Amino acid sequence: MILSPLSYWLLKKFRAPRIVHARTPEDFGLKAETVRIKAIDGGSLFGWWIPGTDQSLAEKRTTVIVLHGWGANASLMLDIAPWIERLGFNGLFIDARSHGLSSEADFMSMPRFAEDLESARAWAIARKDVNPLEVIAIGHSVGAGAALLSASRTQWAGVVSLSAFAHPKDMMHRYMDEHKIPRRWIQPWIINQVQAIIGARFDEIAPVNTVKKIQCPIMLAHGKEDKDVPDSEAKLVFQEAPTGTRSIFLDETGHDLRPAILILGPAVISFLKKIVCEDKHCNVVQPEQKSPAG
Repeated sequence: MILSPLSYWLLKKFRAPRIVHARTPEDFGLKAETVRIKAIDGGSLFGWWIPGTDQSLAEKRTTVIVLHGWGANASLMLDIAPWIERLGFNGLFIDARSHGLSSEADFMSMPRFAEDLESARAWAIARKDVNPLEVIAIGHSVGAGAALLSASRTQWAGVVSLSAFAHPKDMMHRYMDEHKIPRRWIQPWIINQVQAIIGARFDEIAPVNTVKKIQCPIMLAHGKEDKDVPDSEAKLVFQEAPTGTRSIFLDETGHDLRPAILILGPAVISFLKKIVCEDKHCNVVQPEQKSPAG
């Protein structure tokens, strides 16, 4: 892709910071294998593969793929790992490109997050210990929008959206307002440039629109005190979601849902269990909530 100097400036301006992993599955008492997954651009995605442990399940187990948000990485999503373990499911935690230990990309976007999620799904269903009809996506923030986008065009067994925004344009307006970029002329120009760079119209990828196309079970979770993405946006997405979509709005919780994990965890476990365990036996272990060592 040939980009103008202004486009390069925009990419640099909106580039996500790359932060290191602060913890590993072992900090949660979980055994994991580090894996490399081929990305669509020829690069690679770093991941932690945490194999399921419930021997009562079939050899090909349900698998949950977890994707972080913008400027984050897989280690920040590991609080979800004990939920997956309780169900005996396989877990796959990945770094999107340009994040964590994954390869660099010229730029990242929500559609590229969705590509990485789909690369991880393709890698998982090629394994002998994965049921290809029972692969579930969990995403946070931009990762949640990517999970909803992917579920609108790819066969997932279910999707859990954590702190998703309703429309990328609104997110960009808030960001540019914070940086005192004038709404008249300049903000519309930047939005048009970004759409051209990522190769997608915001209306096409907005969660408030993609959620309408999803045919698998959906769960939406959002903090009522989210300052990055107001809970009103989650309510807009929920209004457009198919009948039967679950939602949970968490009191005294912001964009980072981890402070509400003791409430959110059981709700997500119940949702995951309902997707795949109604017609078969699943041994759900209910230990006290695990936390990182130290």
